[in-house]
Amino acid sequence: MKKDVQLTVVGKVFKPNEQKVLALNRCLSEFMRAVKFYIYLKDTSRRHNKPLYEEAKYRFRLPTALIQNARDKAGETLKSFEENRKEDSVLTLKRVGIRFDARCYSFSKTTNILTQYWLNLKLNHERRISLPMAFGKHQRQLIENAFQDKLQFTTVEMVKRRGVWYAHFTIKKTVSFTDKPETIIGIDIGEVNFATAIALIDKPHRGQFWRGSEIKRTRGLYNHLRRRLGEKKLLRRIKVLGEKEKRKTNQQLHILANQVVQYVKQFPKPIIAIEDLNGLRKHVKFSKKINKRVHSMPYRKLQTYIEYKANLEGVEVRHVKAKNTSKKCHRCGHVARKVNGREFRCSKCGSTYNRDLNAAVNIAQLVKSELRWRSCEPLKPADADEGEKPHLTLEATQPVGW
Repeated sequence: MKKDVQLTVVGKVFKPNEQKVLALNRCLSEFMRAVKFYIYLKDTSRRHNKPLYEEAKYRFRLPTALIQNARDKAGETLKSFEENRKEDSVLTLKRVGIRFDARCYSFSKTTNILTQYWLNLKLNHERRISLPMAFGKHQRQLIENAFQDKLQFTTVEMVKRRGVWYAHFTIKKTVSFTDKPETIIGIDIGEVNFATAIALIDKPHRGQFWRGSEIKRTRGLYNHLRRRLGEKKLLRRIKVLGEKEKRKTNQQLHILANQVVQYVKQFPKPIIAIEDLNGLRKHVKFSKKINKRVHSMPYRKLQTYIEYKANLEGVEVRHVKAKNTSKKCHRCGHVARKVNGREFRCSKCGSTYNRDLNAAVNIAQLVKSELRWRSCEPLKPADADEGEKPHLTLEATQPVGW
């Protein structure tokens, strides 16, 4: 099975002159007006609406490709707003990025001394500009792979942050997944162990934990700082602090996701099973303090990072409805009314397991049932001498038996 996987590479516009910055600012203003125009009319269908399209061309000094991209951007904004809408909330568009597709941009590598990479943009019917681009080490490698036809450029979105322009390149790669997986990796996302993975072949073995301590520490620290700044009414400082927290958290999530994928790759023909977390905040209710701590953790973002990194390595990821995975015994199928502590003790068969590992095995078994893979007989017990439970830290622990 083949699938198109997309990833984003961010580059910085390197020392543009004043005329180019002014041209970008004007284009951004027109593009935002076009997006607001389509949002106001709530006509964001991709089907061609000729009268509305002609009016948009008359109103805005933009190429037809940018007008169509503004319509698509408005549709995505409305859809996201409706999905996450809170009671009495009103849609307010504060900022937007200018989306260019293959019809209105080109990207090339040159021998220029200033920088090798140049981005050419069509801003309107009369104006084109060329922008020098700078990339970090990892981003440059992805760009080089794209130029060597290992990856394919699709769109670029120009984003302005604090007066500095960045280009977000969307790159596509077609990957092939195995039709006959031999290993199912169940991954449980939780509050104590941020991620728990275990391989399911003929029996569960080589479980691994990621505590996510640095992510939790960062979230706790910045939450405390925001509260202190809020008492002093320093709203601008709070905004700057939030951006810094986001960058640090994303870095740690990327590190953790890379470690999970490296764990997965050691097994033959793996496939990943993860929970479908849609509706988690609506259905999971604890005390006010626990709700704040649990619901503030970026579980879904971690899953997204694991999924796209695994897909790039040719590993398929499947989402399953993981109901009662922490309460169900993976050996006999008995569902307990309540689970206390970090161990799951089955009142029916008497088995005792780590709570998160038990949930990870149950998640893997759901994909096993979907694939109709091998038999549905009770799993063989893991070997007792494969290892001991490791000390849980931010970094990935060593593979252990279970």
